[in-house]
Amino acid sequence: MRDYDEVIAFLGEWGPFQRLIFFLLSASIIPNGFNGMSVVFLAGTPEHRCLVPDTVNLSSSWRNHSIPLETKDGRQVPQSCRRYRLATIANFSAMGLEPGQDVNLEQLVQENCLDGWEYDKDVFLSTIVTEMVKRFHSQVIRKELGWMPMLTVASVSPPGRRLT
Repeated sequence: MRDYDEVIAFLGEWGPFQRLIFFLLSASIIPNGFNGMSVVFLAGTPEHRCLVPDTVNLSSSWRNHSIPLETKDGRQVPQSCRRYRLATIANFSAMGLEPGQDVNLEQLVQENCLDGWEYDKDVFLSTIVTEMVKRFHSQVIRKELGWMPMLTVASVSPPGRRLT
């Protein structure tokens, strides 16, 4: 069996060309490091809650009570992915009923966030997460990304197997 040095002897010695390539490739690592570290600052997920559109005719008290509360770290905070059914609380608001006095909020039907989310801007003004959620909820993007699940399945399926 031949020695490694004998096998690669035809490549030549460690000359100026090899040094140039080595340092150019090494210099490209620095921007990659900045790119990797930027995720720490750009991909934060801010506190959020369901958006209650301004077009819904609610009194200020019903607008303040439209999101159910949950206990987190020993304090009551609005739930991030649920709200009371808007049609129901709009009817209660139109009848002049007060939340917590005339209506027991714990018995109201809840729904998912159908109109998107409202983000806390105390820490982050905008992040990748908030911008992508805004774009995803756009009908145009949703239609354009209709083929994405198929691409994902195709990329993780074993080679030589057909999609079923």
